[in-house]
Amino acid sequence: MRNALFLLLLVGCAEPAAYQYGLDLTELEFVPYSPDEGVYPDESVLVDPNNPFAGGIGDQAKWDVFASGPVHGFYAMAQSLVQIPTGEHQFYTAYAAHGIYAYELAEPEDLYMVYDIAVRGYRTVLEEFIDDVTYDPSGTYAWYVAPLAYLGLEELGGDTSGYALITADDGTLTVVEVP
Repeated sequence: MRNALFLLLLVGCAEPAAYQYGLDLTELEFVPYSPDEGVYPDESVLVDPNNPFAGGIGDQAKWDVFASGPVHGFYAMAQSLVQIPTGEHQFYTAYAAHGIYAYELAEPEDLYMVYDIAVRGYRTVLEEFIDDVTYDPSGTYAWYVAPLAYLGLEELGGDTSGYALITADDGTLTVVEVP
């Protein structure tokens, strides 16, 4: 189920869009600017010369950009995370880094840093934003991002200590803190 969930989320992130905001993003490459970039509360994405959204990104635009690929999605969501720190933004930033790592969309010497960004981003969802949600495209149905972050951590072999993924009485997955 874990792999299926990850693949389901990643499917929409495989192909880059030709233009967003009038910028040609087809040649955008991921070059980590900082080992903490994209992990709350770091704000280095604001000064990253590779971030085409350093001046800000709108709420709908971030989703359009995110759907165009992991590299674009990372910058869009990391920028959104700085603008409005939420578990939703942290999860999708980590998820984009996970995609960059999985598809080797960075230089080989940078892949470990990308891996670390993804793992620490997912972990930050558990530590800082455990009760935050994300919404379906209609904005009416919400689900918690912590279970998705937990599954991402498991997928990458990250540290899930102090937390457990359980099935709630209503059948939904939830993350709880454990001693």
